Amino acid sequence: MGKPVLLVLSGLVVGSLALAQADLADFPPGTTSMVWQLAGADLGSPQTLRLEVTGLEDGRYRVVLSVEAEGTPEELGMLGFLGSVAFVQSTGTDGDLAALLTLIKRREQLAVGEEYALPGGIIFLVRETADIGGVTCLLGEYQTEEGRRVELGLALSDPVYFLPLLRVWEGEELTFEWLLREYGRP
Repeated sequence: MGKPVLLVLSGLVVGSLALAQADLADFPPGTTSMVWQLAGADLGSPQTLRLEVTGLEDGRYRVVLSVEAEGTPEELGMLGFLGSVAFVQSTGTDGDLAALLTLIKRREQLAVGEEYALPGGIIFLVRETADIGGVTCLLGEYQTEEGRRVELGLALSDPVYFLPLLRVWEGEELTFEWLLREYGRP
């Protein structure tokens, strides 16, 4: 996977950060824990992202975020989660974040089997509901202008801070995956 592909994928990941699915105020008192696995052609080995959001009694929140990865210095030089932020900030991105924002903010209004036109000429098809990491999600997909197929999982049943699922396919090859593996409720 070349730099243009990494740039688009990084943009999608950063988009999921900038366009969080839940506000901190959506999380209940106590600790909600989430664990994602990131894998892809440009990542030497899968990486694990952990996030804990603790609603405190005084209306404040504590957030703990960690990334676990193994690899050579070259492989770890661009950690998929945190490195993507720096990479995109330094080089820019062509990802259409408006389309992702539209889907995330209106996910409760989307219906299985329906297609939705998004900014940039993107058509998003809602395929099904499914359990991802213990959370009920709406699953759908769209094609990029470059011909990549992007699958998204949008949380319905619980507050999930980042996307539960983001998969990017080039033809039949899965080139990037961001997957919620575990979800713990208070």
